[in-house]
Amino acid sequence: IDTQRTRVEELRREVRQLITPTTEQVAQLELFNSLERLGVAYHFESEVRRSEGAICTSTRGFEDLYSSSLRFRILRQHGYNVSA
Repeated sequence: IDTQRTRVEELRREVRQLITPTTEQVAQLELFNSLERLGVAYHFESEVRRSEGAICTSTRGFEDLYSSSLRFRILRQHGYNVSA
């Protein structure tokens, strides 16, 4: 059981490192989407909120339909007021 807990903590650290402001914003949104679908996003709420705040204020990098719709859906799901 101790080895499993240690492994879980290692994986949490790795995911927290993936959620960094230097990562491309579309890649961050895809990561957030994957974390939500896997049901583990609650482990990283504070990191996700911080990154979403930066993504909400920026529109650079969201020129295509996929990235724009992903940004719109995720930000709306988390309570941000994003215009259609």
